[in-house]
Amino acid sequence: MTRVAVIGGGHNGLVCACYLVNAGLEVTVFEANSEPGGCIWTEQLPSGHRLERGAIDHGMILGVADELGLDRFGIEYVFRDLSVGAGYGDGNRLLFHRDLDDTLAGLTNLREQDRSGYGRLAQVGSALLGMLDSFTSPPSLGQIAELGTIGDFDPLHTLLTSAEKLVSAEISDPHLSSALTMYGSFSQLPPWLPGTGLFGLLLPAGHGHGAGRPVGGSARLIKALVGCLESGGGRILTDQAVTSVEWKGKEGRVTTSSGDEYAADVVVSALDVVRTADLLPDRPSDLDRAARLSASGALNIAEFKLDLALSSPAVPGRFGHPEALWLLQQQPGSISKGFAEIAAGRCPSEPAMLWASPSALDPSAAPNGEGVAWLSTFVPARLEGGEWSEAGASDYAEELIEQYEQVTGSKMRDQIVSMKVSGPLTWERRTGARFGNPNHIDMTIDQMFALRPATGRGYRTEVPWLYLTGAGTFPGGGLSGVAGKNTALTLLQDLGGGRTRRFRPAETLSSLWKGWRLYRSLTRP
Repeated sequence: MTRVAVIGGGHNGLVCACYLVNAGLEVTVFEANSEPGGCIWTEQLPSGHRLERGAIDHGMILGVADELGLDRFGIEYVFRDLSVGAGYGDGNRLLFHRDLDDTLAGLTNLREQDRSGYGRLAQVGSALLGMLDSFTSPPSLGQIAELGTIGDFDPLHTLLTSAEKLVSAEISDPHLSSALTMYGSFSQLPPWLPGTGLFGLLLPAGHGHGAGRPVGGSARLIKALVGCLESGGGRILTDQAVTSVEWKGKEGRVTTSSGDEYAADVVVSALDVVRTADLLPDRPSDLDRAARLSASGALNIAEFKLDLALSSPAVPGRFGHPEALWLLQQQPGSISKGFAEIAAGRCPSEPAMLWASPSALDPSAAPNGEGVAWLSTFVPARLEGGEWSEAGASDYAEELIEQYEQVTGSKMRDQIVSMKVSGPLTWERRTGARFGNPNHIDMTIDQMFALRPATGRGYRTEVPWLYLTGAGTFPGGGLSGVAGKNTALTLLQDLGGGRTRRFRPAETLSSLWKGWRLYRSLTRP
């Protein structure tokens, strides 16, 4: 039986491990922390409030969960019709439903030209992502260029332009335009940056697909994945950071921080390419080059997040609809202005904020009559005047609450029972990634598609026994499990075309690009 060691117990590592055990392989997952999950992080407070300190919306992972039969392990999802809301300090509100027609019907206060422009972006986005389904491996930009035009849209130009330029060519209303570009900025890239055009299509192209939230918190997904792994004979070892990986004789050797050694025939790393290369005593040339070319934090962007236990139900002030994921800005363009300030090392003067309430769809997240809120923004990874500190993070948390109250017209501060602050230092400690980057490496155009990572080999490496997965591989960050699944499919193909017992293999790129369509889950891969 083939022995596989998977390094990293985040959702991609666990997804990969589950597909492999279902194919009859012997799998061990090594996790550095005391619990698996990575950026999926649920915390239960003594007060009875349950916080989602990581990802909240689950998109593409729903298909993976179905293929793996995770319902056998107790996971249950709740869904909503209203997917996204956009609110501004002037009181302007936009609602984006799961159904495109319902969304357009609700945009009656906009000019017909803008409503039509939004519809065109939805059609082009769906068509472009559908065309990319035809590839059987991560495409190069040259292959994308050969797709041909979609109406007046050229696929290559769409990828190379900025989200702001792409959206503004179709939509003149500043509130609608800024909502689309902010939604695309979940990738932790500014919408004015060339190479972000595809991200400007993600909100309009996402209609018809639903994101769910697990009853009992996102950690239920991790629990179900571990249950799936163990039911197939696999195991997970926590508090076991891998310190080196090398080939000795006829087998691989994985050494952990405790000094223990484990034998393996194949190793799958869910770490980024830099940390993976550092584990090897003798770096293969492709990994060494990819590690030297990779960039993380080049634009100085990191996430700053508050998780709030409240004494009353969580509602985003005057905007209502607490079930939605809210894009909050002081004014249109705050998101772009904020990224410019971040690049200079300054916290945004008008922070663009994401807001959600875990208790809105799942009352078990808070005591009766109370609530839980999830508030996130972008900040500099490196401050102009020095490094982040715990005291500095606490001070900025107070400022963020004040900004939230200004935009929403609410008085949330008086309702706070408890607050957890997660800044760049928190995420770096949690995930091990530089600046806590949930995408492992930046999602700039030079690190996307066939260039993610820059080995040019997709999930394979020059070393036949070493494979890559995770957010640093195609298609990138986000809670999808797509990279984990497709690494498993690649490995099984190399072992002789084996297939799992519980699912029918699908075209790799078809599955990958469904993940793009559900990119709203990129809040916390």
